[in-house]
Amino acid sequence: MNGIVSHLRRRARNAARAAAFTVAGVVFGLTGLGFLTVALWVVVATYESALVAHTVVGALYLVLGFCFLALGGQSTDTDTAPEKTPPKDPLLQVVEAFATGLQAGRAARAPRS
Repeated sequence: MNGIVSHLRRRARNAARAAAFTVAGVVFGLTGLGFLTVALWVVVATYESALVAHTVVGALYLVLGFCFLALGGQSTDTDTAPEKTPPKDPLLQVVEAFATGLQAGRAARAPRS
């Protein structure tokens, strides 16, 4: 019983550590994205107008959003995907049916005890 509890504690500790690192990564990534957005804004607004800067930054985030939606919509679960059986050769199906019928005929003709 003690082994099960320690195993569950270890799994919970690993899950908490993974969640903490994930949250930290998301926070740092969003901070970096914010700084890059401001830098892009300054560059585009320097060479063009503020309207163009709005359009460029908005289009960039729109494309990124669509990319993440497309990636999130893909299923990676192999359990939910139906298993596809490869199609059998028709000649192989005929041979299997013949062998099954021959075996059934022999079993029917065999003396019953």
